[in-house]
Amino acid sequence: MKTCSSLFSSAGLFGACSTLSLFAAPGNAPRPDSAANLLARQGSITIAAAGPYVEAGTFRTQVEAKLGAPDLVLRDETWLYHHRRIDGSAATGTLVVRFTNHRVTSLTLVTPAVVVSMQAELMKPNAPSRLATK
Repeated sequence: MKTCSSLFSSAGLFGACSTLSLFAAPGNAPRPDSAANLLARQGSITIAAAGPYVEAGTFRTQVEAKLGAPDLVLRDETWLYHHRRIDGSAATGTLVVRFTNHRVTSLTLVTPAVVVSMQAELMKPNAPSRLATK
């Protein structure tokens, strides 16, 4: 097979030809990192499991046994684990573990901006309760 340099004498055409062959070669093209792209666009990714043992329904004590103590516990008992990543992806962020009745109800990877927003939301004073009176 002839190379692009022997087919075209112009340097510009050579560059264009070599670029096309680079992208056309099987296995050379980088795979898109959908998790990292989604995290960058939306600020959060819902995940099915954190490691092989933590998923929806896992008891709080099991989460701590498998992932260790959380880096931060929010007032609503949401646990945050900073500097976590998705295997096979460049997506890194904070793992948010939410519980209901001491069991995991959701696992989400979020950006630092979302963590700040979550903390700020929980720091807002509660709305005054509106009780019916006579």
